[in-house]
Amino acid sequence: MKLEDVQDIIVGGLVVEVNSPNMDLINSGLLGHYLPACLEIGIRDDVPLQLQGNILVHETIHAIANVYCEGLNLDEAQVAGIAQGLYQVLTDNEDFVRFITQSDHKEDAIAERSLNTIMDAHIRTPSDDLARSTAVAAANGHAPVLGHEYDDH
Repeated sequence: MKLEDVQDIIVGGLVVEVNSPNMDLINSGLLGHYLPACLEIGIRDDVPLQLQGNILVHETIHAIANVYCEGLNLDEAQVAGIAQGLYQVLTDNEDFVRFITQSDHKEDAIAERSLNTIMDAHIRTPSDDLARSTAVAAANGHAPVLGHEYDDH
């Protein structure tokens, strides 16, 4: 499998594009980047495949931190440590990955994926309703207004 075969990643209900803007990254002296305003992860595809995977996990951790850890201001060393640990666990434990990704009705689960993803798998906070209503408004083409909840019907 090549980097170009990686589909968009869904993080907290946001669809994050994965691409290879090599010249931009090379000119910036980077191996990868996460651009939250563009919902984009860029990975250099001219480095070894194993390093590409490691960079993809690292940039995905930035995306996860952006969605689920806002306000914690994880520094680069913290992101790197979490990414290295997660990459090692995922690559060295095939049974673990198969177990956590199994589903009795995988096709049904994929079909039901929606903005509600942002509410799954984390502790709800008062800001969740605002985040969901803002995401729904943006998805419906409305300009979000802070403090205003949108009806998603």
